[in-house]
Amino acid sequence: MPSLPILVQPGTGYDLILSGPLIADRTTDRRIARAADIRRRAEAVDNGALVRAFEKIGRDPFISLLGFVHARTETPTAANAIAALRESDSRDVALTMVGYYRRAYRAATPPDIIRGAIDGDREAIREFQRSSFPGVGHWQAALHNVLGREHAEVRDELVSTLARWLEAGFGELEPEIAAAQAADAERVERLVATRELDDILEQVAPGMTFAREVGQSFVALVPSALIWPGWALTDFGANLVIAYPAAPGRPQPGEPPRTLVLLAKALGDELRLRALRELRTGPLTASELARRLDVPRTSLQHHVTLLVNAGLARVATDDARFGRLQLRPEALEELSTLASGWILEDAESEGDRTPSGAI
Repeated sequence: MPSLPILVQPGTGYDLILSGPLIADRTTDRRIARAADIRRRAEAVDNGALVRAFEKIGRDPFISLLGFVHARTETPTAANAIAALRESDSRDVALTMVGYYRRAYRAATPPDIIRGAIDGDREAIREFQRSSFPGVGHWQAALHNVLGREHAEVRDELVSTLARWLEAGFGELEPEIAAAQAADAERVERLVATRELDDILEQVAPGMTFAREVGQSFVALVPSALIWPGWALTDFGANLVIAYPAAPGRPQPGEPPRTLVLLAKALGDELRLRALRELRTGPLTASELARRLDVPRTSLQHHVTLLVNAGLARVATDDARFGRLQLRPEALEELSTLASGWILEDAESEGDRTPSGAI
């Protein structure tokens, strides 16, 4: 296949949408550096009513909306993202929220079932809920919020929630976010000029294993000032949108590199060490890894996220291997280099790559 065209596209509209999972899902506090601060800001709005609105919508609908923002706005500012949602067909917004345009969700549930469920067919709703990741509680809750309701009601609830957040919380952060996005976009545009997509993703999102799928014709790389050290990926038709963490600033004098801290924390647990050892034999799904470790999958998820965030493991995002985990042994060499460089050498010469894992 020929190389995919790549656009590096900063835009505060993307981080407005990405703040949704940080507010809606309390567990992101353990994975994303700014999640606790973003949620605290949201909790201060309307005595917590805004947070409850985000929680009702759920985490994954916001990730799906990244592709919508890319497709429906020329300049993806926060205000333009909200305007695009407000002015768009409400059925299309609802379809986007339930993953209709994402390959992973269409692989689990036939598109005609998703359309029927959105349009209120009770049998289709039951089949959608049965087939679409039935063991994932937060996703099932998100489906329950959309299915069986008027499309316009769902869209207006989403728009109202985002507009209130922009007015009362996100807007204060927007200039800082825009500056961080623009600065990192310049860095990644230099990579795009000289490297293939696989090499670029190894730099900006080493926790992701990417393989191009049939029908994908365009990639938008979106720097996020909010999701370090995570990443988010969604597709919308032929377009693939990958939100990656904008590189954090250099640590203050006397502080260890952030990547070194992530690696050290990820290795500081017996279960995570055992998980890495199991992965040495080849890629495994989270369920397979949980069985080998004799632990419930739900208990393992947090540990897996820490390993991926630190770059010690990759997670596959392509259809054939979706969700499979793979050891990233080069991270152990990076740990040695970073640790010896900071502990034994002059801190002025230290490096600090940007690790990333699923949001």
